[in-house]
Amino acid sequence: MSHILIVDDERELCCLVATLVRERGHSAQCVHSGEAALQEVGERRPDLVLLDYHLDGIDGIETLRRMRRNAPGVPIVMLTAFGNVQAAVKAMKLGATDFVSKPFNNQALLANIETLLDMRREARGEASALVGESPAFRKAMDLALKFAVPDINVLLLGETGTGKELFARTIHTASKRRSGPFVAVDCSMLPENLIESELFGHEKGAFTGATTARIGRLELAQGGTLFLDEIGNLTVEFQAKLLRVLQERRMERVGGRDTIPLDVRVVSATNVNLKEAIRAGRFRQDLYYRLQEMIIRLPPLRERSGDIRRIAEHFVAVYASRFGSSVGGISEAALEVLERCPWPGNVRELENTMKSAIVMAGEIVLPEHLPAEIWDHASPSVAACVLCEPDSDEGRLRLDIEVGLDIAVIDLKSLGAQAAEQAERSLLKALVRRGPMSGAQMAKMLGVDPKTLRTKLRRYGLETRLAAEG
Repeated sequence: MSHILIVDDERELCCLVATLVRERGHSAQCVHSGEAALQEVGERRPDLVLLDYHLDGIDGIETLRRMRRNAPGVPIVMLTAFGNVQAAVKAMKLGATDFVSKPFNNQALLANIETLLDMRREARGEASALVGESPAFRKAMDLALKFAVPDINVLLLGETGTGKELFARTIHTASKRRSGPFVAVDCSMLPENLIESELFGHEKGAFTGATTARIGRLELAQGGTLFLDEIGNLTVEFQAKLLRVLQERRMERVGGRDTIPLDVRVVSATNVNLKEAIRAGRFRQDLYYRLQEMIIRLPPLRERSGDIRRIAEHFVAVYASRFGSSVGGISEAALEVLERCPWPGNVRELENTMKSAIVMAGEIVLPEHLPAEIWDHASPSVAACVLCEPDSDEGRLRLDIEVGLDIAVIDLKSLGAQAAEQAERSLLKALVRRGPMSGAQMAKMLGVDPKTLRTKLRRYGLETRLAAEG
C-alpha cells in the first residue's frame, strides 16, 4: 500500500481523488494549502504527491520548489488548468514528475498514478543493492530518483568503486524507459581503434576484419539507457563524433550510408575531474555541457559516516548465502578494524574484503579473517589490542583508548563513563556467577535499591541468569 498526498484547495475534488485512490488500496491524505503540504511531507514522506498549480498563500510552484529541496526523491504530479502549457513546462523544469490537466479523466489519472508508483517500487528494488543511511549517501540517492523520470542526461561523478553503475541502473529503472534496454559501456576498456565501431557499429567490409555487419552499443540501447562509464577516457577526436550524434540524435554505422534515428538516454560517469581535463584540452567543453544536464556526486566511503558497518553486514549476508557458508555475522572487533580503513577502493574494495573474509571465517567474521592489507591501515597498538582481547570489556576499552591516541582526539569524560560501566558489568557478572544469591541479598551487599539493581541486571542481560542461579 502506498501513501498519496493530495494538495488542492477544491475540497470536493480532493475528496473525490482520495476516494478513487483508496478504492485502489492506497492510503490518501488531503490538505488544502502549500503550507499544510510542506508540513505533511516533513512529518510523513508520501510515496506520491498530487499538487494543484493554483493555491492560496504559497502557490503550487513555490510549494513544488520547496518540496524538491526537502523530499527530492518523491514523485510530484502537477494539476494544471486545461491548455496551460506554460505552467506545465515551468513545473517540469522545477522537477515535477508529470502533469495532468483539469478537468481530468478519473481512470486516466489512476492509471498515471499506478504507473508512477510502479516505477518508484522498481527503483527501490534496484536500489536495494545500494546500502546506506548516511546524509551524503541519502542525498545522492534522492537526487538519482528525482532526476530519473525527466528524460535528461545525467552525469555521475565519483571515485572508483563508489557504485556508479548501480546508481545508473537505479536511474534507468525509475525512468519511463525502464522497459527498454540498459546498455553499459566501460570507455576505459575500449581500444582506441575500435571505439567508433563498438559504439556506432559497422557495415560489412567497412575496414579490414569487418567480415560481417555489427550493431553498435548506441543502437542496442534504442528506447532505453546507454551508460557510458569512465567517459573521461574517450579520445578528443571521438568526443567530437559523439557530441554530434547526441546533438542530432541520429547516427551512421562505420562504413554505412543510412542515417539511423536514435531514441536513447545517456547516463555517463567518470572519476576524472572533467573541468581540469577541459582546461588541459583533454575533454571538450561542449560535450561536457551536453552530458551534464544534471550532475550527481557520489560520496566516497570514507565520507559516509556509519555506512561501513551496514555495507559490511549486507555483503556478509549476500555472499554467505551465495557461497553456501555458515557465517552469520561480523564481530564487533572486526567492525572496529573495518571502520578505521580509509577504503581507497570504496565499496568495491569493501565488497572484495568481505568475500575473502567469508571464505576464511567459520561461524562469524573475526579480525584475523580480514585480509592482510586491511591491517596495514591499523596501528600496531590497535591491531594488538583487537587481536588479543577483541570481545572483552577491557579489550574494548583499550581499543577505544588506542584509537583516540592515534587520531589525537580523547574524550576523557566519555572514557571515564565507559570504564565505570565496564567495571559495573564485570562486578555484576562475577556476583551472578558466584551464587547462590537472591536479588535482595545482592542489592543489600551493593548498597543499592532492588529496583535499581534489576534495571542494571536487565541492561546487561543478567536478570534471567540470576533467577536461574539464585
